[in-house]
Amino acid sequence: MLTVKQISEHINGTIVGDENLAISGVGRLENGKTGSISFLSQAKYIKFFENSNASAVIVSKNFDQDSYGKTLIKVENPSLGFAQTLELFDTRKTETVGIHPTANIAKNAKLGDNLRISQFAVIEDSAEIGDNSSIGAGSFIGNNTTIGKNTTIHPNVTIYDQSIIGDNVTIDSGTVIGADGFGWVTDKGKHNKIPQIGRVVIHNNVWIGANCCIDRGTFQNTTIGEHTKLDNLIQIAHNVQIGKSCLLAALVGIAGSTTIGDFVTLAGQVGVVGHISIGDRCVVASKSAVMKSIEPGSFISGIPARNHLARRKQDVVTFQLPELLKRVRELETKLKLLEKG
Repeated sequence: MLTVKQISEHINGTIVGDENLAISGVGRLENGKTGSISFLSQAKYIKFFENSNASAVIVSKNFDQDSYGKTLIKVENPSLGFAQTLELFDTRKTETVGIHPTANIAKNAKLGDNLRISQFAVIEDSAEIGDNSSIGAGSFIGNNTTIGKNTTIHPNVTIYDQSIIGDNVTIDSGTVIGADGFGWVTDKGKHNKIPQIGRVVIHNNVWIGANCCIDRGTFQNTTIGEHTKLDNLIQIAHNVQIGKSCLLAALVGIAGSTTIGDFVTLAGQVGVVGHISIGDRCVVASKSAVMKSIEPGSFISGIPARNHLARRKQDVVTFQLPELLKRVRELETKLKLLEKG
């Protein structure tokens, strides 16, 4: 149980109403209960605000409408404020500091302070783990791999040799970092393996979801820029360069040696061919196939991906084709009758 004052202090808000109001949980405006706190981030949800049973609501600092008896916490960004509030109500168990006796740690591994290394984790020769980091049960950290400070590796993650993981990184279960890229030379009907001797470099504050695969480079590194966030089930091929603060939704696949700029958004199931570049601040709509390089600031969609606005105009014409065909055939019939006449 928290008070509105405690929550407001945590999210740097300004209270309008009862600062001593007790809050027992969180919820959406639509299904908020007495004693809960919710948030209002967009004007289109104001219709739920009046009748919501939530006792407190996080709103924009510019909110000037009737509170309908609710206590308000005004902040710069209500969505961010609510996310920070959720931190206070997160009751999931955290691992205690220490090394479980079943963990298999090489004698020459370098371990920082305040680590949490769980059951059956494996840390191989010359690996380095920074202070306050966590290695989940059954995870594997390969030779000469470096993991920074305050980084969380969840259970059953595999990080191959010589990978570099920064500070404040989170990697969810099932993800594989540093497996060989898909590189082959075909000669006389035989596919010959190209050694993959590069690394994977993941910069600070990156989040990688569950069951992702990020391949090591052939001879240059595969890199993920700082503050970039990856959803689940994403494939990043060898030599791919991803910039900072990008957002990649589930089932994105990026082929080898492609460069992604900063602040790029790739929606769900986007496919990107190899050896192209996507400029800064591009947005690629879901299920699109990016077949060529894209200029910075573009919004593209479709297969193959093209300018979204132009594609919408093309779609309008496409939907009209059956009617246009019908009219053409009618005109052809009339023309033939005139010719016979």
